[in-house]
Amino acid sequence: MDWFSASTNNYEPTALIEYLGLDISSFVHTYGRYFYADRLTYGGVSVYYNLRANDTENGSVLLEMSAQGCRQFETSSNMGFMQLFCDVINGDLKPTRLDIAYDDIDHDGSGLLDIGKVARYTLHQRFVTKWGGGIVMDKFKKNGNYEPMTHALTIQFGSKKSKILLRIYDKAQERGGFDYHWIRSELQFNGERAAGFIKNLLESQSEVGELYSGVLKNYLRFIKNDHTRKERCTTVGWWEQFLNNAEKIKIFSPKTVDYNLARVKNYVINQAGNSIDTYIKCVGTEKLISELKERKSKLNENQIRVIDEYRASQTDNDLH
Repeated sequence: MDWFSASTNNYEPTALIEYLGLDISSFVHTYGRYFYADRLTYGGVSVYYNLRANDTENGSVLLEMSAQGCRQFETSSNMGFMQLFCDVINGDLKPTRLDIAYDDIDHDGSGLLDIGKVARYTLHQRFVTKWGGGIVMDKFKKNGNYEPMTHALTIQFGSKKSKILLRIYDKAQERGGFDYHWIRSELQFNGERAAGFIKNLLESQSEVGELYSGVLKNYLRFIKNDHTRKERCTTVGWWEQFLNNAEKIKIFSPKTVDYNLARVKNYVINQAGNSIDTYIKCVGTEKLISELKERKSKLNENQIRVIDEYRASQTDNDLH
């Protein structure tokens, strides 16, 4: 994970930090952004609050993890992204952005992706894509008065307004000109596409890299000129090799997901069951129930609906 952000109305700022398994004393207060007045931040993890909007939205809190923040979360918390993603699916967090990066690093050779070749194929429109097209950018900087410039090529498909954005760039040159091959291919999922990727990841039980490759292949293929119709052209071997011959995967919106008691049970028993069992054996059932009642997070709309439906079904059974 190279970036993650999500909004929530179910946590106060400090409660969200505690929920993430991070030390609240490590966070410092500073000015906010994105129309939020305040921010608590630590090591690339930021929690924004006090939204400058109408009163009905003032309870909104935004969690944002930069690349550094993702590493900080992975090393400082025992929670992990998979558990965090489960809570996204359960409705506690609404994802706004998710970046998945694949690093093609080769200290002794040329790696899987030739950035120059990717740029040439893009400029000559040797590709089939769901995006409108691609652009090639050459970022450069001077290392000194008598030093050569470093050039960092970037190929981009989509825009910041797209539901999915792809960036392929020369990370070695961006960092100042490392003497080894380092190309990064990064997919940025926005809004419902971020939620769709997370849902697919959990339900398919795929590896992140496998799902990443399948989604990327569904959106982009670099091709040979072996047919008059582009969509029937063969994918070039170097792109297939980079994607590890993955099958196309379409990610979908989670709007059609039916959140019900069976889904709650599956999460509690199969995904969080071992952690719950461990905690009960350490502190006992009574303490667990007591701490659940005292927790700062609130039930979301889906969870309240499941409770109401269950209670109504029990009442109907009693009547019969």
